[in-house]
Amino acid sequence: MNWISLICIPIAYLLGSIPSAFIVAKYYGKIDIRDEPDGRISAAAVHRRVGLLPFLVVVIMDIGKAALAVLAAQWLNAEPLVVMLAGVVAIAAHQWSMYLKFQGGLGSTAMGGVLVCVATVPTVIGAMIASLVVYKTKKSTFSFVVGILTIIILLFAMQWSKIPSPPILIASPLLPPPFTAYHILIVYPLVLLLMMALKNAQIKYRPGAPLKTK
Repeated sequence: MNWISLICIPIAYLLGSIPSAFIVAKYYGKIDIRDEPDGRISAAAVHRRVGLLPFLVVVIMDIGKAALAVLAAQWLNAEPLVVMLAGVVAIAAHQWSMYLKFQGGLGSTAMGGVLVCVATVPTVIGAMIASLVVYKTKKSTFSFVVGILTIIILLFAMQWSKIPSPPILIASPLLPPPFTAYHILIVYPLVLLLMMALKNAQIKYRPGAPLKTK
């Protein structure tokens, strides 16, 4: 165990806690995005209230901060399980930001930043399929779940295939047994999805809540 690499965990928390949507909404729209009736501090809320450009800025910031948290763990030569833990911490910090009295968004964009760094090719393919599904069905939540399941299926298939391990996976697929970090990587997207479900269950919806403009 490279004990120095464990510093990536507090780094991931500090990065994940950066309240991108709140900052961008304040800067571009001079509004407090925390008063959203749906209770979410999200890029989607920024899009509704402020516009497309601020929305894109939030998406880039959310993906970037989560990706940076994982990359920091990799740069510190952390073991694969520690790298994955850094991703979990970054997403949890996004969902319960210490800068917003432990409020936050669902973490879908942050999840994308984490997954693209631990399993780049499966994540890109999953994102493409999710984009196609959302285009056809107009159901963003359903499409997101389809994308996550696609990533899991691809990671599962790679373990029993003869496809050489691409360098963008944090843990190489091996024929089972033995139990390896790659087995955790297979179910990792599902763990992140469950975190989103937990956050969604915690959010308090406030229909008709007044929107503050200052």
